[in-house]
Amino acid sequence: MNHSGGFINVSRRAMVTAALSLMLIAPSSLQAAQDTGKVGVVDFGKLIQQLPETKQAETTLQATAAPLQKELARLNAEYQKSVVAYRQLPAATTKAARDQKEQEVNSKAQALQKYQQEQGGVVERKQQELLTPIREKVLSAVKAIAQQDGFTLVIDKGAQVYGTPDHDLTFKVMNQLNIK
Repeated sequence: MNHSGGFINVSRRAMVTAALSLMLIAPSSLQAAQDTGKVGVVDFGKLIQQLPETKQAETTLQATAAPLQKELARLNAEYQKSVVAYRQLPAATTKAARDQKEQEVNSKAQALQKYQQEQGGVVERKQQELLTPIREKVLSAVKAIAQQDGFTLVIDKGAQVYGTPDHDLTFKVMNQLNIK
C-alpha cells in the first residue's frame, strides 16, 4: 500500500471539509459584521501626501539629510582612494608596509559603515519626529468623520481590501483637513 497516497486523500478530505465549513460560517460572520455597523475605507497615504505639513516635513528631512549625505560621500571617496592606493602598491612593497595600507583600508571601511548606520538612525528618528504628528492629525480627522457618519470600522485602502466607492471616506476626511 502506498502511504503517501493515503495521506494525500486524507489531506484533500480535510481541505474540502475546511472549505465547506468556511463557506457555511463566512456568510453568517459577514452578516454579523454588517449588522454591527458601517465599514468605510480611507486612502491614508493620499491624505498624508496632500497635507501641507507633509511637504514641509519632507523639506526639513531633506535639509537634515543633505549634510549627512555630503559627509557620507566624502568618507566613501576617502575609502575608494585608499582601496586604489592599496591595489597600486608595487610588488616590491614590504609586508609591513602592505599590512599598514591594508589596515588603513579596513579602518576607512569601518568608519564608512559606522557613519552609514549612524546617519540612517538620525534620518529615521527625524522622519518619525516629523511624521508622527501628521499621522495623528489624519487619524483624528478619520475618527471624527467615522463617528459623525456612524462608521464602526475604517480600513486603509493601502491594505489591499476591496470596498465599494460609496464606503470611501477619503474625500470627506480631505474636507475635514481642508485639503484641496
